[in-house]
Amino acid sequence: MTARSGDNLATGTRADFDPDAELAAAVAAGDAASFEQLVKKYERPVLSTIYRYVGDRVAAEDVAQEVFLKVWSRINTFKRRSTFSTWLYRIVANECLNFRDRRARRRAEPLSDSLPDGRADLHKRFERETTSRLVREAVNALPGNQRLALILSALEKRPYREVAEIMGVSLSSVESLIFRAKQNLKKKLLPLRECGEV
Repeated sequence: MTARSGDNLATGTRADFDPDAELAAAVAAGDAASFEQLVKKYERPVLSTIYRYVGDRVAAEDVAQEVFLKVWSRINTFKRRSTFSTWLYRIVANECLNFRDRRARRRAEPLSDSLPDGRADLHKRFERETTSRLVREAVNALPGNQRLALILSALEKRPYREVAEIMGVSLSSVESLIFRAKQNLKKKLLPLRECGEV
């Protein structure tokens, strides 16, 4: 029995035996149903590959969506020199690299400069809230008497004499408590300030 030329694995190229070639050709002709078939076949493996690269499920879904949009819009560039799967995964690889580059640029740019109108203010508010939280945590970590003296004098703006009356201690004790509280806060907050957190 003589083998047909199309069945000759020795002379045929890998693309000659591409199970997706007909679907790709139909997509190129504008057949949306064929595109849906390709998406259904490759959606999970493509998403899995992207997720392993980007490490974030939501970001991976966004990148996968971009991949399939490019498949739809660029299907005419598929010339069957490779299998459809190989062609598809080139797009996957490019989109993963594009994602990495975009993320690197976002990290390199000052965040307030890269935010659209209104969001820069949101970022500043977030920074203020973060600073307030870190200071609050440092204050809460002070010994009880130091914390109370500092809150009464610095946050509630009460004079030292009134703080002394409230706490039932001498004026010099209040002064000493507040001095030690400030020293302790400085020790806690200075490293955070040096690394830009406060």
